[in-house]
Amino acid sequence: MNALYLVFGATFGFILSRSRVTDYDTMMGLFRLQDFHVGGVMGVAIATTALGLAWLKRRGGMAVAGCPIELGAKPMQSGLFAKSIVFGAGWALTGA
Repeated sequence: MNALYLVFGATFGFILSRSRVTDYDTMMGLFRLQDFHVGGVMGVAIATTALGLAWLKRRGGMAVAGCPIELGAKPMQSGLFAKSIVFGAGWALTGA
């Protein structure tokens, strides 16, 4: 099973690399509001995930571990907004 995770992870990293999401200049363009390429990649990823989860939910999909997939709303956590600001600022400062 670990080999399967390795293949999925390597494929995901390759796709991110080919879409220039890991490029420093592309990330700086995003944070300077000059290049919205990364936003488009994120938008496609979110849409693909939403469609995939809706499909799994409709057909009663099972997780890799064999348990049923349960999709539900998650409660808001305290400090989430402040933590996301710190994460975004660190991302922008490092250009990663």
